[in-house]
Amino acid sequence: MAGAVEDLDREEPVGFRPNYTRPEAASPLPMWPITGMITLMPLWFILGLAGFTWVLFPLPMLASLVRRRGLVVPKGFGWWVIFLVAGAASVFSIDSVARLAGWTLRYGYYIGATITLIYILNGRAGLPSHRIIRSFTWLWMATVVGGYLAFIVGDLSFLAPAGYFVPAVLRENDLINALVTPSFADIQDIIGFPIPRPKAPFPYTNSWGSMLGLLTPFGLMAMHEPRVGFSKTLIKVMLGASVVPAVISLNRGLWLSLGLGLIYAAFRFGVAGGSRAVRNSIVVAVFLVVSVVATPLNGIVAGRLDNGHSDGDRTELILDAIEGAAERPVFGWGAPRPNDRNLPSVGTHGQIWFVLFSHGFIGAVGYLGAIFSLTWRTRRQPTVAGMWAHVVLIVGIVQLPYYLHVPHQLFTMLAAAALAIRLQNDVV
Repeated sequence: MAGAVEDLDREEPVGFRPNYTRPEAASPLPMWPITGMITLMPLWFILGLAGFTWVLFPLPMLASLVRRRGLVVPKGFGWWVIFLVAGAASVFSIDSVARLAGWTLRYGYYIGATITLIYILNGRAGLPSHRIIRSFTWLWMATVVGGYLAFIVGDLSFLAPAGYFVPAVLRENDLINALVTPSFADIQDIIGFPIPRPKAPFPYTNSWGSMLGLLTPFGLMAMHEPRVGFSKTLIKVMLGASVVPAVISLNRGLWLSLGLGLIYAAFRFGVAGGSRAVRNSIVVAVFLVVSVVATPLNGIVAGRLDNGHSDGDRTELILDAIEGAAERPVFGWGAPRPNDRNLPSVGTHGQIWFVLFSHGFIGAVGYLGAIFSLTWRTRRQPTVAGMWAHVVLIVGIVQLPYYLHVPHQLFTMLAAAALAIRLQNDVV
């Protein structure tokens, strides 16, 4: 497997049964919507547009796709269609302008992510794999830098330029308000003393932790593929630098999901006989462990594990989400709802609970069916880069119970799925 990386963009098939039919020859799809949406995310964060670009950039993608014949979708795409239908039907449960704004934005994310999946899957020559990897690697490095900005500027927040154009009634929605008033950290006293938990370039600390876990495999792809354009030394430096903010973030979900992802990758590389890939995975894992155990970071990790103050609240929110879904099993509630116990809104902690509460049991079945189908169908990878793309989905699955997937995570996962399918079937 390790030796196949040099063939990342060749056109001939590699012997696996394809999960989709190749489209007719057509003019290349432009790369700039992907670059603008992913690489420039730090800029959109500062402008207060980060949450809206996920809806805007898919529009030119759609314009390019409608002019293209022979489009393909992944096998098992019907699961995703079921989810989209259930999500659309949940609008009948919306009961206020602010919630309608939130529902509209989130559903726009679903459609935008769908377009991005199809766009990358059908991109071929216009969207070479190494350029897609490069865009996400840039975002990974920006996420690491954002972690250090938390230490420098703390919980600095401001009304972004976009916020001046958002009506006050729409800013009553927590999601929209968080997007147009970006901040760099949340100062929280969880382990006995205040600590800055990173957020930039995302709206929440959990979003930062979730995305660092999902984006790190792209950094590992870049380290194995010279055409991505980053030196191995730079990637290694960034991997090492990521340890400090990853620990300071106190995101146990990040530690668990990325740790299991690395273990899974090492196992799969070992089964495939990729000795160099296994060695590199083990080196990365050992470095991360030593960086924590042999430094003062060890005390922070131990303190976080000893202070699971949020576990009880999460359990209550999960039970509330299940009870709420049982009350409205078909349409769901359309969007998260506040509770009467001074806890976060029901449906905001964990994608599976969000989908179950907001879009009902049918929506949850469709969502899980789609994610697990994509993960299963991308398991046989002939390249190291393809395996790391598959690992992104593994990390996302581990995060299902405690992190949301909208918007950043969902786009990252579906882009990785499209990339993995291309690398598995056509290596284009």
